[in-house]
Amino acid sequence: MTLGGAARAHMLLHVWCHDCLHRVDLDPAEQAELHGADMEVPDWASRLICSPCGSRNTDFVVAPDSTGGLGKR
Repeated sequence: MTLGGAARAHMLLHVWCHDCLHRVDLDPAEQAELHGADMEVPDWASRLICSPCGSRNTDFVVAPDSTGGLGKR
């Protein structure tokens, strides 16, 4: 999957650091603007650096930007 494809599919990039446990949800459309819509998500993820601690020991999942929530019909 590319960053552009993740954006078109209305996904989020859930990213976390294994060292300091910092977590963040990133918008793939914003990341596509920075890195290019054709960039493969694993290639993008290989560049991740935790902003609080500087670690590269990070991980991610691509997930829907909404689960519908309780009470949604």
